[in-house]
Amino acid sequence: MFRDHLQQYTELSESQQRLLLQVAQLLPFGASLPQQDVCIFTATCDNQILVFGAIKDWPEQHIDTQSILLNRYEVSLWQELLQSGQAVKGFMELQYGHLARLLAFPIIDNGGKCIGGLAIIHNGLEPNTDALLLEASDVLAETTYMAMIVPQQNQNELYKPLSYQDGIIIFDEAGSILYANEAAAHLVDLLGFDRRLLGTSIYGGSLKMSWVKQAIREHRGAIAEEIYGDIIVEQTILPVTGGSRAKRSFLFLKDKTALRRKEQELLVKNSVIKEIHHRVKNNLQTVAGLLRMEARRSDSEAVKKALQEGVSRIESMALVHEVISHYEEDYIELRTIAEELIRLLKRALLHIDDVVVCEYVGDSILLSSQRAGYVSLILNELISNSFEHGFGKGGHITGAVPNTKSCHWNDEQVPTLCITAKLSAGQITLTVADNGYGLPENFDCNTSKRLGLQIIKNLVTNELGGTFQIKNGETGGTVVTIQFAEGSE
Repeated sequence: MFRDHLQQYTELSESQQRLLLQVAQLLPFGASLPQQDVCIFTATCDNQILVFGAIKDWPEQHIDTQSILLNRYEVSLWQELLQSGQAVKGFMELQYGHLARLLAFPIIDNGGKCIGGLAIIHNGLEPNTDALLLEASDVLAETTYMAMIVPQQNQNELYKPLSYQDGIIIFDEAGSILYANEAAAHLVDLLGFDRRLLGTSIYGGSLKMSWVKQAIREHRGAIAEEIYGDIIVEQTILPVTGGSRAKRSFLFLKDKTALRRKEQELLVKNSVIKEIHHRVKNNLQTVAGLLRMEARRSDSEAVKKALQEGVSRIESMALVHEVISHYEEDYIELRTIAEELIRLLKRALLHIDDVVVCEYVGDSILLSSQRAGYVSLILNELISNSFEHGFGKGGHITGAVPNTKSCHWNDEQVPTLCITAKLSAGQITLTVADNGYGLPENFDCNTSKRLGLQIIKNLVTNELGGTFQIKNGETGGTVVTIQFAEGSE
């Protein structure tokens, strides 16, 4: 937006516009420093001043939420800077009868021309404010300008906006502290050190600063975490030289103790959850093993088949717990579930010489562990049905091989199963298609008493809140389509 306004209202060259845009990118950083409004301004073609930045209490002359056009007489100090190219300081009236401390610094292009300015306004300071407070505010404003006008290259992490709880210390080349905010004094006091920082040496206190000298010598920012007893402090050093021969540095102090404790608690929690999933998986596999033993002891083929179906369902649930136990997050890729189930069911239901081509084609879709359990059971039933009924455990197929765009079917007439998943407009569409025998004549999904089909319909409708459709393929085989919302639980 600011780029468009520069092109519309100014006569600046492309390189000059890039320089202003580069400074504008750091406005959130500058504005996050205590009680400061920061903006960029430049002259327009018609002798007005274009202002960019989130400034409070401006008159109602907005172009948009962050851009304002002002008449030159409304900001005479800024006009003085644009003409002279020199920094200015004083007070400006934002609202009738209300003055705020203003420091404005020039933005100079490579040819030495002043093309705009960076204004830093302190709303809490008025002409009758104590001189020491004014001096401290001026040091902070000047150093902020220096940091923004010549930023560290390829070190964006140094310019993250600060919170009111973050400590800010500014010190010069000799290490003498020129500025320290209340948050810095409070944090140093919390660490058990002398909170009187101003005028002391940054190297003479008890802060761990051994790495800072090297960072300043190399003129490279650095971030390090130091431990002081039970307190963890993130220390960020930001060397600044822009706009002045004097070399200064920012030291930002962030108390990371609570965050690191939360992270440690989460690590412990995740470890416990993973261990629980691992034990559940082991228990399910034990149950599956017991059912296999019963199946081997039974003389009834019907009993063996029923027990084998139970084993497959239990293993599909165990699969989800096994996958989660190896991941940090409580989410599973749909592709992982499908491919692992294909591997398990091929081993359980097909003979060694059976040939069934199986593949998964689909988007990258993450499922929560709960929903992954439902989808795993559904896929278990559908893949098992294709192996047992659609192909007759590797038997011959009938009809031509389907030609679809979603799956890469073999040109030869071999049993083929394709699982397709698509995520669009917040809806997950899961399709399981084979080129087997297809559905029997007079098949009615609504009246069928098959347990597997009832399980599928119940999970899709009641647990996933989705829809379920089963039909014969256009050129043979069976196609099952399931659709449910991405965010449903």
